[in-house]
Amino acid sequence: MVFMQRVSMTIAFCLLTFYGSSQDGADLFKRTCAPCHSIGGGRLVGPDLAGVTKKADKVWLTKFIKNSADVIKRGDLKAVAIGKEFNNLLMPPFGGNDNELSSIITYIESKGGSVQAAVADTFLNAASMVNVIRGRALFSGHVSLKNSGSPCITCHSVHDVAGVGGSLAKSLNLSYIMLKGQGIKALLQSPPFPAMTITYIAHPLNDQEIYDLAAYLKNISQTMVKGPTTRTTFPFLLLGIGGWCMFMLLLFGLWRLRKRLSVNHAIFARQMATEK
Repeated sequence: MVFMQRVSMTIAFCLLTFYGSSQDGADLFKRTCAPCHSIGGGRLVGPDLAGVTKKADKVWLTKFIKNSADVIKRGDLKAVAIGKEFNNLLMPPFGGNDNELSSIITYIESKGGSVQAAVADTFLNAASMVNVIRGRALFSGHVSLKNSGSPCITCHSVHDVAGVGGSLAKSLNLSYIMLKGQGIKALLQSPPFPAMTITYIAHPLNDQEIYDLAAYLKNISQTMVKGPTTRTTFPFLLLGIGGWCMFMLLLFGLWRLRKRLSVNHAIFARQMATEK
């Protein structure tokens, strides 16, 4: 009887531990992983993690999640392949401790499921130039964010504000090409990067700001792919032609005002007149 009670208590303890770990893992996954990954919901910024614990053991997953760049740098073939598949857009190093990371992996494993096809990205289908213009104003800081967050330009740059943007983080010229609308939305809703997390945890962006910024970044990326010079060549050509014409007119005017005769011409003329 005592033995059965101990067995029951042990089982109950294990179940409670697993349940608690799973619950903690669910919360941690939502805060740190969900912006870029789903579990059976299709590919987002990163891969669908359904069944990932069957493809790689927990030791490898722990190393990769802790610092994927380091694993890739050491030449791990699986890690290198993942990096290439996702255009070397590497997730930031995990900022939590080993227990938290273990809880996340346990939660992913508990969800099971299978990888789904990527869902069509329709987030910015209704975006207009009004959204783009508002997004540019928010990005540059000309319009303040509602919750007093720092403007993107503090740390990032884009070709639209060349020479003005910050250099503390990557240029966002091709952010839409790499992340698409849903990816940008996810990153702005729950920033996984430490610096962004600290900056916006008490000053979150609202839905409209996220939409406008995403629309602006989409416009920036598409302009870069088409070639920004296409947009700017014609005005600069007109300025060049106009400047050349003004210079030639000025030169012609100065040439017309040139002294055509000798400096001593008037003296010689008077002398010739007296000799006659």
